[in-house]
Amino acid sequence: MTEEWNIDLKIPDIGAMVTLMTTAVCSVILGSAEITYTMVWISSAYERHGKDFFLDLLNAQALTWTAEYILVAGSLLLMSSMVFLLSMAFSLYELNGLAKNPEKKVHTRALFGVFSLGMIFLFMALISAIVLRYI
Repeated sequence: MTEEWNIDLKIPDIGAMVTLMTTAVCSVILGSAEITYTMVWISSAYERHGKDFFLDLLNAQALTWTAEYILVAGSLLLMSSMVFLLSMAFSLYELNGLAKNPEKKVHTRALFGVFSLGMIFLFMALISAIVLRYI
């Protein structure tokens, strides 16, 4: 008789779902924006220097300032974008697992660790771009 009014709803954690979805959306926006920005750098350098620019990137003995800028800051940006896209995939994987099993424990520390690693790479890319540009 005491169990008559108990309702057993299998509702997943709404806060965790919102956090996972927000992290996934932010990660995909940051990752795709970084890839686009790097491609804009490379395209504008090609327009400015012509075909010789790609030879300059391959020739390690005589790097111009633009080639250094593209290699260092562009590599860090692409590394950051890969980490952000990995963060997005991990977030969507966790979100899918939470939707299938409401009792599942969400690994938010690992997710935020990967997202923070992407932010660190992004910060390093921006600092290296400033250093290469003005020093």
